[in-house]
Amino acid sequence: MFGEGKTVTVGDATLFVAEAGNSDGPPIVLLHGGLGSRDDFVALAALLAADYRLIAIDSRGHGRSSLGQSAMTYRQLAEDTAAAIDQLGLTGVGIIGHSDGGILALRLAAFGLFRPRFIVAVAAHWRLPEDDPTRAIYQGVSVAEWREMFGPQVAQYEAENPAPDFSRLFEATRAMWLGSGPDAYPGEAVRDIDVPLLVVHGDDDFLVSRARSFELAERVSGARLLNLPFASHTVLEDAPDAVLPALISFISSVNEGAQAAS
Repeated sequence: MFGEGKTVTVGDATLFVAEAGNSDGPPIVLLHGGLGSRDDFVALAALLAADYRLIAIDSRGHGRSSLGQSAMTYRQLAEDTAAAIDQLGLTGVGIIGHSDGGILALRLAAFGLFRPRFIVAVAAHWRLPEDDPTRAIYQGVSVAEWREMFGPQVAQYEAENPAPDFSRLFEATRAMWLGSGPDAYPGEAVRDIDVPLLVVHGDDDFLVSRARSFELAERVSGARLLNLPFASHTVLEDAPDAVLPALISFISSVNEGAQAAS
């Protein structure tokens, strides 16, 4: 679905952008998770394609995008995304972000880099304290173990990336996951998000706890929380149909709110 596209240059990297769906529909930008690509959204996109214009962006170093020389941080990736959206001339854009993509969406709105029409943050950390058990998971996983667990994903990256170096990408991404400070997770800055937010969490997510998702929804005025029993970290790939009803209701409420305001 996202096989064809174009590249945009942002700083020292080129980002691959693919489109699908209804070219006349409301635009939604899709931001994938760490070490994934735009293709992680294929299952959900199939359910949205009839009504929405879907713009999927491969983050720096991922998919068909180049890594560049800048340090990989959530701040850098958010700035990349804002620059890409600007170059594409997109307006009135909603964002659906999974995992790292959700973190980027939160940073975009929290720090005023871009004001989306709405945000759907799926399986996304807004902070990662030093004592969070997820840090031990990130610290413990090796590139060899990742290759073993996600062989097809790595093989696709190595087949399509313009300069594949998975070991370098893995280490850069893991450093970002373990990062702290102003360039890392948005933290309490999420309180400054003033666009509609839907937080999506799966009860079987081994990386993001229910408490973290609840905390995020509590900090953003008017935010909604969708907690799905038995759903995993990869809920958008595994069970997009379970997310779809709430997603459509959320987008409809955003449209109704905009109409009432006008």
